[in-house]
Amino acid sequence: MDLSLLAFGSGWGDALARGLLVTLALAAASVVLGTALGLGGALVATSRRRTAARLVGGYEVVMRSLPELLVIFAVYYGFSFALQALLAPFGVDGFVAIDAFWAGVLAIGMVHGAYCSEVFRGAFAAVPAGPLEAAAALGLRPLPTFVTVKLPLALRFALPGLMNLVVVTLKATPLVAAVGLEDLLRVAGDAGKNTKHYLTFYLAALAVYLVLAAAIWLVEGRIERRASKFLGA
Repeated sequence: MDLSLLAFGSGWGDALARGLLVTLALAAASVVLGTALGLGGALVATSRRRTAARLVGGYEVVMRSLPELLVIFAVYYGFSFALQALLAPFGVDGFVAIDAFWAGVLAIGMVHGAYCSEVFRGAFAAVPAGPLEAAAALGLRPLPTFVTVKLPLALRFALPGLMNLVVVTLKATPLVAAVGLEDLLRVAGDAGKNTKHYLTFYLAALAVYLVLAAAIWLVEGRIERRASKFLGA
């Protein structure tokens, strides 16, 4: 192994760092979108609106059933062909590419949201009735009760599952390279192809992913301890 290939300036360190930033940004944006979709989906699924709940259930089944790579292709090429059709009357001919990063955020976020919805539903069901009854006895309306009582308690139950999904989403980010995104693993592959030192770059990428996953688990443990202390449990 030639570690000098990983150096900044003379080696591939700069390109790998840029790829890492793309990976982190993609994972973070996908998690934010997916968590919002999951929370909204869980609220709809547990509401009395049966039609909307069935639609959410269908979305979850579809997203959990399809390979993530296929979802990425569907979003990327689907939006590209839609734009092509919209712009054709204005004389725009040929394939219209959309930004691979945002296509990846939407695709991975949609898949992440389907799993988050299931986690949130389980967390809401695990919230004990006592605090909710106490809030009702104090005259709190449904929205303040949800924001100040039910949601904080549910987040504590949901935290392990949500953090696990963060790691899963992080591992899914290299799939977006299939539509041209220069993420960490894509850059590592290109570096290996150019230098013929595949093992060096793939081991470096492996180490980075392990460090990121370990950091996520450490953050989870710290948040869980603080939440337990704050909630008095």
